[in-house]
Amino acid sequence: MKKRRAISLVLAAALTLTLAACGSDSEPGSTNKPADGKPEGKKITLTLQTLQTDKSTPQYQVEEEIVNNYMKENPNVKIEWDRLDTEQQKVKLKTQAASGEVADITMVNPGAQLQPFANGKVLAPLNDMLDDELKGTFLEGVLEYYSFDDNVYALPYNMNLAGIFYNKELFEKAGVEAPTTFEDIIASIPKFKEAGIPAMMLGGKDKWPLSFMFTNVLQRVNGGPKFLDEVVAGNKQFTDPVFVEALQKTKELIDAGAYQEGAATYDNNTASQQFRDGKAAMYFMGTWEISAIDASETVSGKVGFLPFPAVGGKGDPKDYVIAPGTAYALGANSDHLDESKKFLKYLLVNYPKVAFDKKAAVGLAQKVEGDFKAAGYSDLAVEAMQRFNEVQGGDMNFDNVIEPATTQTHLTGLQSLLIKDVNVEELAAEHQKTWELNKK
Repeated sequence: MKKRRAISLVLAAALTLTLAACGSDSEPGSTNKPADGKPEGKKITLTLQTLQTDKSTPQYQVEEEIVNNYMKENPNVKIEWDRLDTEQQKVKLKTQAASGEVADITMVNPGAQLQPFANGKVLAPLNDMLDDELKGTFLEGVLEYYSFDDNVYALPYNMNLAGIFYNKELFEKAGVEAPTTFEDIIASIPKFKEAGIPAMMLGGKDKWPLSFMFTNVLQRVNGGPKFLDEVVAGNKQFTDPVFVEALQKTKELIDAGAYQEGAATYDNNTASQQFRDGKAAMYFMGTWEISAIDASETVSGKVGFLPFPAVGGKGDPKDYVIAPGTAYALGANSDHLDESKKFLKYLLVNYPKVAFDKKAAVGLAQKVEGDFKAAGYSDLAVEAMQRFNEVQGGDMNFDNVIEPATTQTHLTGLQSLLIKDVNVEELAAEHQKTWELNKK
């Protein structure tokens, strides 16, 4: 119930801020806000484990600019980068947590993914750094996704919706209209093939992107959100017909040839780049992708954003998969925990201003001041902001709701759909078996 309330609060806050931003005359602030004080003494080296690996993306540039400014203003502090893709970082964090040697600053996802690290006391509670200045920058309710037992363990920089990015130019080339139903997507696949275009791009190697879309399919087949919450509450099972049907619909999409050849071998960074290079008609992903799309010389101005459509007449496109984003966390056993807290506060106090300047402020977990239209934000960005305003309900992704062992069964099982024939009823039963063995 607490997480449901958080979704409502965050979306209400996003609506209020979007409307306020469009009418604001305020200028984005400078990035030279000093940290809480100059540290004294010997040189300090902090390790920042980050998911920003693509230099061409505004998110990479935002983070790098703020880090460089901090080091200029605090010359005795050196921040070393540990750049990893999503799956690499998840594995490394688990390995480091097992030995108690988590990076000074690391990244975690909310909910069920964060909880084991909080319970294991390998991440530092951050309540003491959430003064009015920093706490007031976050959308109302968003920090609940990163809290356990009244302690906040991570601070997010984004808050996103999932949906379908589609290349309008490629749709026109293939003679296809924007899909309003799942069946429209299936029917479009032969037309895109005839035009020599993959209908959809997928980073299947990383597993989570297919799960991300599956959660939206499940939401539609269920007729609305909260199927996974009902599983956690003990009111539903993974063998229920709704879950089996969602697996079957996902299999139908794959079997129809929706994805590029060898989709299981593409990581998500490659899939993202391929879409931005105009190599596929559609790409299901979160709104964090917008700034990278807008920065692409190939597809900028040619891409729209759609909610995932109804499946078999079920579901409402105004329900979304909500993605409380990856968040910064601090290693509890860091030798420089106080300095890490000073840096993290500096990073997040400055993040909205720098992101706004770099056209990367859509889908932040923090409040943004500024006139988006006057600042030259794209039609795609404005369209996505309007989608935030229409949301009536939402789910977090599978791996943020369900415990890790069942999530692994889920991710591996979905990936297997890309490479072999799978009986979906048996796959659903595997989910339930793992859940029964590991639920708490």
